[in-house]
Amino acid sequence: MRHKKKLKVVFCLRDMQLGGVESVLVRTLEQLVKRDDMEISFVSYVKITEPLYAQWFAAHPEIKTYVLYPCSWLGTKLKHFFLVRILQHIMRDTYRGVRRMFFKHHILHNADVVVDYYDFGFRKELRRVRAKRVAWWHSSINKFLANRSYVKYIKNYDLFVTLTDGFVDEFKARWPKYKKKIVRVYNPVDVDAIRARAEAAAKSGTDNYFVCVSRLSGDKDIETVLRGFDKFLSDNNNPDVRMVFVGGGDIEKYRAIADKLDARANIDFTGPTNNPMGLMRGAMAHILSSYSEGLPTVLLEAMAVGTINISSDCKNGPREILLDGDAGLLFAPGNVDDLASHMDRIYNKKVEIEKMKNAATKSLTRFNAAQIADDVAGRIKKKPKHQIS
Repeated sequence: MRHKKKLKVVFCLRDMQLGGVESVLVRTLEQLVKRDDMEISFVSYVKITEPLYAQWFAAHPEIKTYVLYPCSWLGTKLKHFFLVRILQHIMRDTYRGVRRMFFKHHILHNADVVVDYYDFGFRKELRRVRAKRVAWWHSSINKFLANRSYVKYIKNYDLFVTLTDGFVDEFKARWPKYKKKIVRVYNPVDVDAIRARAEAAAKSGTDNYFVCVSRLSGDKDIETVLRGFDKFLSDNNNPDVRMVFVGGGDIEKYRAIADKLDARANIDFTGPTNNPMGLMRGAMAHILSSYSEGLPTVLLEAMAVGTINISSDCKNGPREILLDGDAGLLFAPGNVDDLASHMDRIYNKKVEIEKMKNAATKSLTRFNAAQIADDVAGRIKKKPKHQIS
């Protein structure tokens, strides 16, 4: 009896650092390798050195891994000193350009489907590849609109995957000629694994606190969280409530801002941690204050551990995740007063918290990992209706 030929699918991501995109890729691959109709491979620019992911791929030898640019100094990690960075940029781009001129990487050319998994990162490498090409966009529509080149890249792909219906709707309205190429596929979430991590994680030493699990950087608008919490404390006659920030980044910058606030004694920065789920589970609410997002996994994680989200109503993910406010509270990006008001409503139980939690929990079925893997498989196996132009 002849065995049915497996579809050769190659996922491409420049590197595997600790981050949301990388963790989503791993969760997706975990489900796809269970299928008997696909042969999965993975291609990166440089060798996987992050221990978490190196161990994961080592434990899944059925996924063959390949490196395009094995010279680590010409990889994705640039030096801090700007003159060295400039030299490194020049040498790196020259090196890669020469490699692409003679590009004959067999794993890409023999593939049936090639998935460019993060924001057109492999667009140059895929120019001569004949396989079906899938581009996966993980960022917000704001980032997409900020660069006019992005929409031009789409003509070189058969399928354009985004994370939210809001992105799809706005994209189709702006570029109707590409409306047959774009689809929405949610990020997969393993609810049971998240809850198990919460059980095993360290807890806070206090009961009354808000938490913000985030990279501490400008686009996450941490300053609004600080000032919103300061106003909340003032409006409530300085109750014994803390604001806990979990994550790496520019901690000293935001600690300096916090030190100028009346609430400074109630603000904690824990730094990065491998498992923030315990702190998230014990909080009165989790706060996301970004200016823009794709599909913020952190909101889904909070929902999975039974914690209410207070999120900025930025494009495109939060409103869709929080069901227009039925499964969490939304505030205008950058609006300190709105955020403080929502914190007050949670603290003083002015909202139906249990009803909101129940709505959030039920809505997580949309992000079931196995179902999304089936969705991914169906999308990438489907033959394109048009040729790449």
